Amino acid sequence: MDDLTVSVAALAVSAGTPPLVSGEIWCTLGGVDFPEAHWTDSPVSVLGSMGEALRSAASGEAGEVYFFEGPYYVRLTPRVAGARGDVEVEVTAVCDRAHQLSGAGGGDVEARCVVPLHALQRHYADIVGELVGWARQHGHAEVAAVLARMAAPAPPPSRGG
Repeated sequence: MDDLTVSVAALAVSAGTPPLVSGEIWCTLGGVDFPEAHWTDSPVSVLGSMGEALRSAASGEAGEVYFFEGPYYVRLTPRVAGARGDVEVEVTAVCDRAHQLSGAGGGDVEARCVVPLHALQRHYADIVGELVGWARQHGHAEVAAVLARMAAPAPPPSRGG
């Protein structure tokens, strides 16, 4: 995807139970790194949030991807595009420092792009799949199991009966 990439790097796993994964994770939207290049956070938690946001988008609802270190999130807003009814996602990167400081809400949009939902789902699956391989290679079976569950495709939304 040219308009949106998610990068993960410099991972480390704590010795505790459950093991916690720290490292770098950031998004690049239309050439803008968000929250910034090499942002340090909890990549598995951010990716878990992304999986939930993608499930929401696939069912026609907006979802949010939270960064846990700071007032940053990415909103995924689905919309139907084109004559074939393809689903696109408007991806909006928000710094919500005003809400964090005052509780007043709001936030500043720092970047925005639109991508096909299927491409974003595939990108997410690729990233999580790579991390499963990394965890297995480095002997982190419990982390690999968590990531493998995240990579499993979600069942299609149920239709009212």
